[in-house]
Amino acid sequence: MTTAMHAHTTAANTAVLQRSAAGICVLIAVLYGLIWTGVLTVVTESQPGELGILGVAGVVFLVLAALLWRFASRVLWIGTAVLQALMIWMYVAIGVERDPGFEVWGISIRVAQVALIGVLIALLVRSRRHRTEGS
Repeated sequence: MTTAMHAHTTAANTAVLQRSAAGICVLIAVLYGLIWTGVLTVVTESQPGELGILGVAGVVFLVLAALLWRFASRVLWIGTAVLQALMIWMYVAIGVERDPGFEVWGISIRVAQVALIGVLIALLVRSRRHRTEGS
């Protein structure tokens, strides 16, 4: 394989991973939006407006989707992975104080976030490998 072919293949594979990460963000945004609008219910009873943070989360994930789609940035990938880890940790920390602690939609979002972290790690490994091979 020539260097040019290898560079093209690496770029194409990176683009696929970026699109996958963006797609997962859109899925998470949709789930947050459906919970926020009341289409999907969560275990806790809430007053109108209390779920506003979920609407904000949905918008944040749409912005992340656009950024991940457009930019191949290690800083973006690392920042997004750290954000996911923090959100998963917060969900678990809050969940132990609720009864019941967890619901199907919350767990579904966390599973998607774990998948997103996996894709971001793959992007980081691919990026590092490409930089190492290019040296």
